[in-house]
Amino acid sequence: MNAYDKWRQGQRNRLADAAIEAEPLVSQALFDEAEKLVRAVDSDIHGALTLGDVFTTVLKRVVQSPHPDRAFAQSLHERALRWRSAWPGVHTPQEVEAERAHVEAVRQELAALLHSLPQAKS
Repeated sequence: MNAYDKWRQGQRNRLADAAIEAEPLVSQALFDEAEKLVRAVDSDIHGALTLGDVFTTVLKRVVQSPHPDRAFAQSLHERALRWRSAWPGVHTPQEVEAERAHVEAVRQELAALLHSLPQAKS
């Protein structure tokens, strides 16, 4: 394994550890703190995608809970969408289309999670 591969593996490990630390913060609605923690490890695309995964994981847990908090779920949805929509940059028409398709797929997945919340009783 060359030096870059070792560095990259170390970076993956640090991001995984940061995600584990960030998840309880997100669950407590300490979003900025969680984001700061992960972004300190990687402020680029890998950190963004890690945050997207953390917010999505907590969103799924909230949606599946017996009495989900709709406002909290909406806040999680917004952050998950923001981070999971990250893209490393586009330079060609094909990359523009790939980014558009990625964002649309993320929007649909997260919208489906929100729509799975039980309807409020009147």
